[in-house]
Amino acid sequence: MFLIGVLIGTGFTVIGTQQQDIPITQLISNERQPNEDINDDCGCEPIETLVNAGLYYRTGFFPAKEPLPQGEVYNGRVAASWDWRDATYNGQTGDWTTPIRNQADCGSCYAFAPLGSIESLIKIKHGSPGYSIDLSEQFIVSCGTEWMSEYIDGCDGAYSPGPYDFITTYGTLPESCFPYTSGSGSVPPCSNKCSNWEDLIIQIDGWHTVASDITSIKNALVQHGPLTAGMIVYDDFYGYNGGVYEHPGSDPDPMNHAVVIVGYDDVQNCWICKNSWGTFWGEEGWFKILYGDCKIGQEIIYFDYVPHSGPQVNVKIHRAQMIGDIESWAEGEADWSYRVQVYMGSQWIEQINDAYSSNEDDHTEDVIHRFHVQTSTPEITIKVWDRDLLSDDLADVSGYPGGGTDDSTTDVRGAIFHCRYNIITNQIIQIDTVISDGVYFTTSGTYQPDGGENSDEENDAKVWFQLSDSYEPPEPTLQVSGTLQGDANHGTTHYSLGTFLVKNIGTDPEGFSDSYLDWAIADTPDWGNNWVFAPNGGVNLPSGDQVMVQVYVDVPDEQGTYTGSVKIWNTENHANYGIISVQLIAPVEKTTLQSNLFWKGFYSSLSKDILSPFLIHFLR
Repeated sequence: MFLIGVLIGTGFTVIGTQQQDIPITQLISNERQPNEDINDDCGCEPIETLVNAGLYYRTGFFPAKEPLPQGEVYNGRVAASWDWRDATYNGQTGDWTTPIRNQADCGSCYAFAPLGSIESLIKIKHGSPGYSIDLSEQFIVSCGTEWMSEYIDGCDGAYSPGPYDFITTYGTLPESCFPYTSGSGSVPPCSNKCSNWEDLIIQIDGWHTVASDITSIKNALVQHGPLTAGMIVYDDFYGYNGGVYEHPGSDPDPMNHAVVIVGYDDVQNCWICKNSWGTFWGEEGWFKILYGDCKIGQEIIYFDYVPHSGPQVNVKIHRAQMIGDIESWAEGEADWSYRVQVYMGSQWIEQINDAYSSNEDDHTEDVIHRFHVQTSTPEITIKVWDRDLLSDDLADVSGYPGGGTDDSTTDVRGAIFHCRYNIITNQIIQIDTVISDGVYFTTSGTYQPDGGENSDEENDAKVWFQLSDSYEPPEPTLQVSGTLQGDANHGTTHYSLGTFLVKNIGTDPEGFSDSYLDWAIADTPDWGNNWVFAPNGGVNLPSGDQVMVQVYVDVPDEQGTYTGSVKIWNTENHANYGIISVQLIAPVEKTTLQSNLFWKGFYSSLSKDILSPFLIHFLR
């Protein structure tokens, strides 16, 4: 497997003046060489890099190293055309695909194509074409290179079904956790992903192949969403800029590129596909290709995804070690298997690793098990056993009284570790004894309820594990309502402007815990003296609760209408604040008021005199 760089023009026929039957993989290679192991027994040709006006068009997909499962056959009539970019599904109409991406100068189509399918699948399963999802290709490129190097080799491509197995084994991550940077041609280390990546994993439950006949592919596309497809890229494909692509001649070469089928059109006898070469290529990144051309349809994949509710709890098994005798002298060292169970709030869910180690009494390997829970204190159990040819033996990994058994793995309470985990405080609620060892907890059949150890029992073993979760406690959120206004009478000094409400609307959608708001008055109008608020602040206002605030102010001496606002903020987050408007009409000036009072008294005295009608008329 090699990498090559060729400068191309802008015409449809890219190299030379005539379309050629030479696959891109038979062009001149450059000096960059892939990992030796991944190239063994390939039987395929190099990955192509074409550069057009500074744009990179690369492939990066290699045929399966071993036979894929037999494709599923689908029957049934379907419409004459379908396009997930504008489709009606369960009463919702819209674009169920995600934007065109650009793999750039990296042979990473093997990551872009399956994630393009999965992103659409997630939108479909959530029942909303507007659902926002962007998954990390870099996670597959970088971590796949380190964790599945026999299949995945960074920017030098990957063998099927390696990327599919990686996704269903390790899950996927949001793009924000591990943004794509391999477009430069380099592969950052897996450790560059975000620190809390384990809490952000989106589990993909399985992958399936579809039979290569057109009817099966159409039905699978409509039923399961956009499909991942392998194909051959020839040199003339780089110049495609619209219409239905058809490569002249036969297609004897192995598949070398992965794309997403998003629709079909029987009138034009073509698949509608999504590429990963940016929006400057093709029909703004999309293309149409004749049914069956360039081997498209020979490898079709769809994935399983089930939306989960509730926070994710992660149980990482780090290490298993034999302490007491669990194997006879003739059986060699232990072959560890284990089961993790979590009570999610309504039922127990379990995951089994039936091949954690082989012939190794002390084995270290991080394996993460993910569960979605509907309770803030899920129960967790860990059971461990040693596999034998004839009958397996139950190890004792619990400090609870009792122990393991030979020639049986029937559940025994005394051998199975049991605890509760508080996802709000991130602490273990002990049922069985646990002891910390660095960043891990340990449990062992040697642990006693008082914290001591007793290693005399047979079948004792020790497990190192770690618990984490995706739960985010609710943040307190301030909301205020009301207005302050009034007309102050003469002689009023300390005037009551009215009331407003302060409320904490920071609630927990899971209903597990409250948020607690600390608030205070941040600013008042610059007119008036002696602003008084009762109360003038508060602490630990629970979610959903509110408090009424009474406001007083000394009335200004000057006549007029005074306006402004009072600012109230969350003392732990000053960006979270509220504004209450204020308006006060102050009394007329005191001298004017005294003059008016004099004439009012004068008129009153004249009205009692016999001449009052004349005087009043004259004075007026």
